[in-house]
Amino acid sequence: MAGRGPAEPTVILGDTSLNYVRTQAQGSIYFPFGETASTVIAGRLKAGSMLGGTLPEAPAARRFYSGGGGSVRGYAYQAIGPRLKSNNTPQGGLSLLETSIEVRHRFTERWGGVAFVDAGAVGGAQTPSLDDFRAGVGVGVRYDLGFGPIRADIAIPLGKRVGDPAFQIYLSIGQSF
Repeated sequence: MAGRGPAEPTVILGDTSLNYVRTQAQGSIYFPFGETASTVIAGRLKAGSMLGGTLPEAPAARRFYSGGGGSVRGYAYQAIGPRLKSNNTPQGGLSLLETSIEVRHRFTERWGGVAFVDAGAVGGAQTPSLDDFRAGVGVGVRYDLGFGPIRADIAIPLGKRVGDPAFQIYLSIGQSF
């Protein structure tokens, strides 16, 4: 089991002032199965909130974003959460909740596969609502290079909104978490 959780107090001064604390925590857990531990169930939970400030005041670079290969697969990078009405651009949010569950299986010394479900929400308030949640499901293959795997995943979004793709393909090095 692994976890981390920083808190970042911030004061912005100028024409207007803004005081907020950005908090975030993440944890993951792994359950190996079988005599050779060739199957692993992996889980991840991540939560964050910006205490103080409102969505229009919060700097875009400090807001929470979700979607893509490192969070909720099946959605485009940072595409989950509030969007601008004028052009459907993701604007980030004041809160975040993400979870992932993977079943990883090693078929040979180098090759493996994975099935996963990811879910997440980015909210415009200090906690996300049920309406903010999106989920994606998919499968992938892994090739172990010795120092980490090359991964190729394909995922579909559940509860697609306007502008969401029918599926996403992700190629990267390392496990998703």
